[in-house]
Amino acid sequence: MNITRSTAVRTTAAALTLLGALAASVPAIAADPPQGDFTATGVRIHSGYTLDSPVRGHGNPGDGYTWMGGQSTGAEEVRCPDGQVKDHWTYVHNNRTGVEGYVSDCFIREN
Repeated sequence: MNITRSTAVRTTAAALTLLGALAASVPAIAADPPQGDFTATGVRIHSGYTLDSPVRGHGNPGDGYTWMGGQSTGAEEVRCPDGQVKDHWTYVHNNRTGVEGYVSDCFIREN
């Protein structure tokens, strides 16, 4: 296979153009994702955004969490200790234990 210099230059230019287009289409990732903490002892960290989904672990005040995402579409409503009803669950990383999963927004607060 004989590749001429002009073919190599065109191929390299096309590849760089494609890489630039791909980089422009990737959303920016926050350098520092939001942090917070658990508001009660023994908060269940679930594998899904329903109360009956398997529990992966627990969070406690002082553990801290890192926000990894959230879910409200299809999420189960939860009655909070203060009487509010929330249907948003946040996917968190427990900073002390390393456990990741969904927690009802009733039981976490952002710093």
